[in-house]
Amino acid sequence: PDTPTEVVVIAHHDAHDIGEGALDNGCGVATLVAAARVLAAMESVLETRVRLGTVSGEEVGLVGASALADGLDTDAVRAVVNLDGAGRYRTLRAFLHATPAFADVLAAVEDATGHPIDVVDTLHPYSDHWPFLRAGVPAVQLHSVTPERGRGWGHTQADTRDKVDARTLREHGMLAALLVRELAREDTTIPRASQATLRQRLVDAGMRSGMVAADVWPAAWD
Repeated sequence: PDTPTEVVVIAHHDAHDIGEGALDNGCGVATLVAAARVLAAMESVLETRVRLGTVSGEEVGLVGASALADGLDTDAVRAVVNLDGAGRYRTLRAFLHATPAFADVLAAVEDATGHPIDVVDTLHPYSDHWPFLRAGVPAVQLHSVTPERGRGWGHTQADTRDKVDARTLREHGMLAALLVRELAREDTTIPRASQATLRQRLVDAGMRSGMVAADVWPAAWD
């Protein structure tokens, strides 16, 4: 619907330069497309506008997401759903990024569908939600419970399509769409991200030096 506020759903479509990128992040893009089909089918019941899109340049510095955040009125964005990591493995995992209110919405989706969602109170700046979080927009990242340590097949030449399970893509697409529908309800309120809270959480986690080295530490925080 044509409303003054919106929910933004994004996934990056670039891959690491040595990889095919089937898992990172072809699966995220496929999950977004699946979610778009579900959302289109229930457009008449959406209470807030939903913007879906893929962005480029995540692997080289969140270029596309930064351009998108700069081009939107972030005050009008109620929430961002970042599908970086969704669709890779059977169980969906959600990173709250210092916004506990997402947990209740995710629990409602989990209860309604009978599909488990692993909720983790994680905050990190290394994906496409970060330019929006910096602007105060609450953001949740949908990932997957990964059986391997670290990146697994990601960022390697083995990140190929044979690792992908179409059933997982369908399930995560459905779950992402239902999450977006809940976030689009007029009576769903997700508080804006506190910059002071974000800064302190990252400092406490010892991430400041790495963020400075990666040039993602906001200058205003000093």
